[in-house]
Amino acid sequence: MSAHYFFGIKASTHIQKYLKEWQEILSKSMDYKVWTDPEDLHITIKFLGGCSDEIMKAYLNELKKQEWPESFFLKVGPAGYFGQLVKPRVFHAEVENETSLQIMKDQIDRTGEKFGFKKENRKFNPHITLAKKNAEGCSPLAKEAYSRVFDEEYSMRVEHFYLFRIHPDQNPKYEVVKKFDL
Repeated sequence: MSAHYFFGIKASTHIQKYLKEWQEILSKSMDYKVWTDPEDLHITIKFLGGCSDEIMKAYLNELKKQEWPESFFLKVGPAGYFGQLVKPRVFHAEVENETSLQIMKDQIDRTGEKFGFKKENRKFNPHITLAKKNAEGCSPLAKEAYSRVFDEEYSMRVEHFYLFRIHPDQNPKYEVVKKFDL
């Protein structure tokens, strides 16, 4: 079986700290089956799935030749969700779809198409997943007097993006395979 990969941006250390606090508050209201390890907090740029070593090597070689945007800042927050407000299947921190981020996404998609990685039909919605696969509870966002911490917004400087290998049975689950500097 081939390894599974994705391109993404690591959440900075200070963002990890804030989002871990969000997870702690959220855990008092919701019992999710999967909680993202703070070291694994990231923005997914492109999920690749399974891939042979040969194709991945060719894809990476092609990406190394490209020019990338200069480092930039992203706004992280407020909290968001996918699914129903009361019982969201995914609870996340929203991420600004800044122009440089969209340029990176488009370049990675175009290059990936050359190697058989199809571009997704759905709109790019950058976010950082905090928890998923809801089991029990009621979202604090659905409560009238929810913690305003979920309204907070933070700034994060993006200087790199990464290719990650997924190890589903480990924690943290994501291993950096290749770092790309901006």
